[in-house]
Amino acid sequence: MVMSLKNVSLNRNGKRVLQSISGELKAGKVIALLGPNGAGKSTLIQAMAGLLEYDGDIFIDNINAKELGHEGLAKKLAYLPQQSQLQFPLEVKEVLSLATIPFSLTKLEQQKQVKNLIKEWNIESLAHKDFRQLSGGEQQRCQIARTYLQLTNIANSIGHSKTNPDTSKGIWLLDEPASSLDLEHQKQLEHACLNAAKEGHCVVVILHDLNQAVGLTDDVWLLKNGELVAQGPIKETMTEALIKQVFNVSARRIEDSGESFFIFN
Repeated sequence: MVMSLKNVSLNRNGKRVLQSISGELKAGKVIALLGPNGAGKSTLIQAMAGLLEYDGDIFIDNINAKELGHEGLAKKLAYLPQQSQLQFPLEVKEVLSLATIPFSLTKLEQQKQVKNLIKEWNIESLAHKDFRQLSGGEQQRCQIARTYLQLTNIANSIGHSKTNPDTSKGIWLLDEPASSLDLEHQKQLEHACLNAAKEGHCVVVILHDLNQAVGLTDDVWLLKNGELVAQGPIKETMTEALIKQVFNVSARRIEDSGESFFIFN
């Protein structure tokens, strides 16, 4: 287990937006947070990232997240918000270098990491541009790459523990990461998520495309009106009945050559 939630509730403007959320997020898994607009998905992932105050408890490697502080959390998890806005001029390579700040790296090591990241994510043409001048999709690609580098540094900084191997894994929190991406870079993102899980990280992603979730994720948390309606393996949670209950649409599950997808009525 990497992260566990115990009766997490949250109010905003006097309204209860999360109600007693409990569950476990395990290493080596891609977990989707699914639900209609206003279900509480972004609020929940922000609470996981330590950005919102909440009632209840969130534990990371059996440590209460409230005790870690922002610096401690930065060494445990990487968070990608829906939108990333900068108010001051920074080149893309400088934005990417932010992923190295929480860790004890030399300047030379930081520069080498950023150089390799730029090449691996095919963003050489963007490296020296002002981040604010990029398109929404270009900004998203750069921020995904930045958080992936932070995730890598989390694992490297902790090392591998034989007594508790989960402590060497990071948590990657992604809030609608595919919303501004074209098809090519959606596929790049999916490969990155699967690779991160294969390396033993825990990947938590908010999606709106249910068929994308079926093809990408291991487990699903279904939310509606701030409550966790169902959680578990995708074949148990992505049923026609639960989709009708949560999204108020009729769906038919199709099995073809070992793959599943939904047709919506």
